[in-house]
Amino acid sequence: MSEPILRVEDLRVYFYTYAGVVKAVEGVSFEVYSGEVFGLIGETGCGKTVTSRALTRLIPDPGRIEGGRVLFRINSEWVDLLKLPDSELRKIRGSLISYIFQDPSSALDPLYTAGYQVAETIIAHNRVSWKEAWLKAIDALRSVLIPDPEARVKNYPHELSGGMKQRVVIGTSIVNEPKLLIADEPTTNVDVTIQAQIIDLLHQLKNLRRTSIMLITHNMGLIAEMADRVAVMYAGRIAEIANVYTLFEEPLHPYTQGLIRCVPDPTKEIKELYPIPGTVPDLINPPKGCRFWPRCSKAMDICKREVPPRVEVSKGHFVECWLYAGGGHE
Repeated sequence: MSEPILRVEDLRVYFYTYAGVVKAVEGVSFEVYSGEVFGLIGETGCGKTVTSRALTRLIPDPGRIEGGRVLFRINSEWVDLLKLPDSELRKIRGSLISYIFQDPSSALDPLYTAGYQVAETIIAHNRVSWKEAWLKAIDALRSVLIPDPEARVKNYPHELSGGMKQRVVIGTSIVNEPKLLIADEPTTNVDVTIQAQIIDLLHQLKNLRRTSIMLITHNMGLIAEMADRVAVMYAGRIAEIANVYTLFEEPLHPYTQGLIRCVPDPTKEIKELYPIPGTVPDLINPPKGCRFWPRCSKAMDICKREVPPRVEVSKGHFVECWLYAGGGHE
């Protein structure tokens, strides 16, 4: 296996609201390896996007990063992104680490043309003339399969379809050849045909440029098709981490098992669906112990009292569950 490019250790992000403190991310740890697609999957509201934005301190008020380390490898040295001065972090954001945001309409500024917004990203991180940046912007739009890029660079976002806007966002994110690309639900706002093209684009990025991709989604099919390793997130914590084949063949955590059971299998006759009972917990007052126990059919007394430790059940397969941490022998 290649070396890690990113290490997240015990990350905690809280939002201080009038209703109380929302513990959105609580003790999250994982690694992303060079040249891999690392999937982060879970229900809406489980903390996936907050985790990804915390990596480069893009948490809006009233959110605060309360603790942890985000170690990013630059050449052969590890840098803690949570401790860098803002000026140094800005050099990394948009160049070495780049984002494909969930909603292309809000990611693009309606007052500027597509070409201007791509060129602006180039100029922010490279010593080039405006003319050079404009030509690179055209090349970037061509690389994401936008037809007639010389004309499209002059279009404003409202003149582009949803699929075109998403490709402009992808073009902007890859134009500086980042080491790590964070793709937050990159196929959510586009139709099935465009989804397939975006998946192909991400595959090319990984294979041709050896870009590491952190893929955030709630789409199990997309994870199965694209990811090398997967972290399953629930209520602000990582429930399970494994390579994609192991996760689908031998899911260990009851939540992971429930997620996979919810996906219809087109090769089998479906007599009934198997939903996960209950609802996502209130993160202002999360359950004590394991956050999943109120919805878990295998919950034990210890699950209600103590947070389960992370256990490596087999090489590279980690799970936070008392079923595998000796909880059944209390």
